[in-house]
Amino acid sequence: MMITLKHTLTFSAARLSARRLTAGAALAVLCGIAVPAGAVPVALNRDTCLERAKELPDFAYAEAKLWESKGGGNDARLCQAMAQLFRGEYKESAVALEAVIPDLGLPPKVTAGLWGKAGWAWFNAKDHAKADVDYTKAIGLQPTDPDLLIDRATERAGAERWWDVLRDLDRALSLDGGRVEAIVLRAETKHRLGRDVEAGRDLRMALSLDPDNGQALLLSGNIKADRGDKPGAKADWTRAVQVASASPAGIAAQDNLLRLDGKDPLKDEVAGKGDAKAGDKPKS
Repeated sequence: MMITLKHTLTFSAARLSARRLTAGAALAVLCGIAVPAGAVPVALNRDTCLERAKELPDFAYAEAKLWESKGGGNDARLCQAMAQLFRGEYKESAVALEAVIPDLGLPPKVTAGLWGKAGWAWFNAKDHAKADVDYTKAIGLQPTDPDLLIDRATERAGAERWWDVLRDLDRALSLDGGRVEAIVLRAETKHRLGRDVEAGRDLRMALSLDPDNGQALLLSGNIKADRGDKPGAKADWTRAVQVASASPAGIAAQDNLLRLDGKDPLKDEVAGKGDAKAGDKPKS
């Protein structure tokens, strides 16, 4: 019996943007290296421009275009690409990043981070094939970076390449076994592959590390519902609603609880809208 209404994966862009794109001091945060004290003015301009790219991407993009016209070169092009990323121009940013990264001559760790951002941009542009290529370039430079492996796994989950997702997550968790988000995604992957016993073990591990993880609770309830354990499913979904009511996981859990009680959330929503419209009509 499958009761779930919604796809349980809610990592994707929200997770990556929260972890990957929180910019502080420009290149130190965005690319993983610090600009040394006393750097030449162009490096300082690059630093300032990259910092502005997050807070004021329109201004930063215009500034970088002007800077390029005055000889800013690859640093100016990089800043434009990052400003486009923060403006939500994902395809344009990915194309620009792919064009400039080979010419930057940065260390492998920094270059890998930039290829990862190009992959993230393609992922948000819904081009999984190109995202995968850029993530693979990043991992080729930094094969032991669990973040990059989790990012590629997330992209591959969006493309439903579940065996590839599993391989990436196994590698990532062998490097850093405490990553709850990766453990939950691996449980989801194993569930998709029909390996629910293993998925259950991953969920117990995730919930031991984060007892209030709404995503893990939702999936745990889904698996229990599939095997006919209604009380267990209800307990997990109820807890998911309690700890994550406004999240996609909490909303899906609430829908599942309604269905468990024999209700149809979609019909109830439509009926509710109809009642509201009728109530809004002026009385004769």
